Amino acid sequence: MALLIDSRDLAGLISIEDAVAAVRQGFTDQGNTPSYSALRVRMQHEDRRLTVHPGGCPSLKIAGMFIHAERFTFEGNAQQYNGAGRRVYVAYDSETAEHKAIIVGSLPLFAFDSFEESFATETPITSAVGTDMLARPDCKILALYGTGLQARRHLIAMCAIRPIEEVRVYSRSAENRADFVAFMQGQVDIPVRAVDDPQEAAAGADLICMATNTNIPALFGDWLEPGQHITSIVNSNKGVKEQAKLAHARRELDDEVIRRSDIILVNVREQSIVDEHGDLFEPIEAGITSWDRIIEMGDILTGRAEGRTSPDQITLFKQNSDQGVGYMALAGLVCDIAERNKIGIEI
Repeated sequence: MALLIDSRDLAGLISIEDAVAAVRQGFTDQGNTPSYSALRVRMQHEDRRLTVHPGGCPSLKIAGMFIHAERFTFEGNAQQYNGAGRRVYVAYDSETAEHKAIIVGSLPLFAFDSFEESFATETPITSAVGTDMLARPDCKILALYGTGLQARRHLIAMCAIRPIEEVRVYSRSAENRADFVAFMQGQVDIPVRAVDDPQEAAAGADLICMATNTNIPALFGDWLEPGQHITSIVNSNKGVKEQAKLAHARRELDDEVIRRSDIILVNVREQSIVDEHGDLFEPIEAGITSWDRIIEMGDILTGRAEGRTSPDQITLFKQNSDQGVGYMALAGLVCDIAERNKIGIEI
C-alpha cells in the first residue's frame, strides 16, 4: 500500500536542517551511483512548461520522480509566473519496487509561505547544500540580490548553514526592497537592511546569494573580493530562449564572475550542457573557462574533488537545476515523518 500525502499536513514537521541533510545524502548517492539518476527533462510550448525530475537514492531505498507545470511571461528583463500547479512527488521503494507514496504539493519548509505561494520551496535547500560545500565557515555578512519568494527562502536557508550576523538586500525596486526588509525583519533576529546600490551590497560581504528573476546579469565580477562565495539560482534552458524569443540565454552573472571564480560547482555538469544555461554555456563558448573545470556536487561529496582549499579563493555554486535525487531524498524524509505522525491516506 502506498500513502497519498497532502503536503499541507506536514506543516511544522520538517526542519530546514533535516531537509538539508536529506538533500546532501541524495547528491551523495548521485555521486556514487550516477547511473540511477537522470537529468531534469523540460518540455515547453510558448509559455507552457512541463518539467520532470527523475532519480533514485539506493542508500535511502527510494526512487521516483518529481513533476511540475507552469505558465510564465517575460516583461522587460525579468521572468514572471502566471500560473503554477501543485507539484507532485511519485516515490517507490528502490529495493522492493513497491509504490511508497504520492506527495501532492511542494513541502511546507517556510512558515511564511501562503498556500498560493508554496511552490519551488525545495530550491533553497539544494542551494544550502552546495553553498555549505564551498563557503567559508565564518561567513557573517550576506549580500542578497532579489526580493521575491526565493529571496525570502534563501535568506532563511543561508542563515541555517552559516553564522550570519548582517543581511544586505538589493533589487531593482526600492519599494520591493523596503517591503522585503519590513517582512523579513520579523522572520530573523539579525539586522536586514536595504541598499540602493547593487555594488554596495557585495562590498565586504562574505556570502553573496543571487535569488533574482532577471534575464540579464545582476552581479559583476569587478565587484568581487578574495574569499567571497557566490550562489546563483537563475537558470533557463534553450527552450525558454527559443519559445520566449529571447535574444540571449538568461543570465544572472557576467562573464567576469566566471573568470574570477577559482572553483565553480554545479549540481550536474551535463544539465548545463544540454540546457545551454547562459551563465556557464556562454562563457565556456567564449573560452573563459571549460567544462572540465566545472565540479559536480557528487564529486565533492564522494571525495573525487576538493572544495575550497584557501580562505582567499572566490568560489561559485551555480545551482543549475534541482535534481531527482534531491527530491527523492526529501520524499524519503516525508515518508518517515508521515508514518510516525499517521499522516496520509493508504491507496
